[in-house]
Amino acid sequence: MKPKIVALIVTISLLLLPGITLSQENLLKNGDFERFTGSEPNGWSSNNIPKTLTVVSPSTKCHSGKYAAKCEVKDFYGSKFAGMITQKNVEISGTTLQLSGYYLLNSVGKDVGFISLELQNAEGNTVKICQENLTTPTVGFAPFTVTGNIPHEAVRLDIKLTLLPGQESEKAHEGSYIIFDDLELVAVSSEGEK
Repeated sequence: MKPKIVALIVTISLLLLPGITLSQENLLKNGDFERFTGSEPNGWSSNNIPKTLTVVSPSTKCHSGKYAAKCEVKDFYGSKFAGMITQKNVEISGTTLQLSGYYLLNSVGKDVGFISLELQNAEGNTVKICQENLTTPTVGFAPFTVTGNIPHEAVRLDIKLTLLPGQESEKAHEGSYIIFDDLELVAVSSEGEK
């Protein structure tokens, strides 16, 4: 079954369950990565070093639209740097989070894609972390979904997307890259819950 059809069936099923509602909007800014300023995806921060090292850039190889976000590993004076994008202070509420999207992974030395959702309370303390490794290299774009329960004290989250070395290595490998596209973060709430 095609990934889009599966995602549609899951979404419709969630909406039909009594007492469950899905937020109507994507909680991420520029989750489709259609807007960039130079090499920086708008609404996101990267670990690019201006005029020195670009490890995050727009990619015209994308799942939909014109652009996607590419994080790659490059050598920088003998050290390997993996591209990373983050979006901080995303406001959340509800009982369950679901991050879905598409990725294309070119892995050298078994490097993996990495997704982290760090849920925080009003004081900025971490109360839960949801993580996912994307280990399967792909030729085309493949779907992924990360879900997690929201602790009642969590009010916001930081999301991080990057590459990590595989279990057999200490450093990521030059030539590895991951492209992310069409990310959507939604909150699921029980009926009657604020």
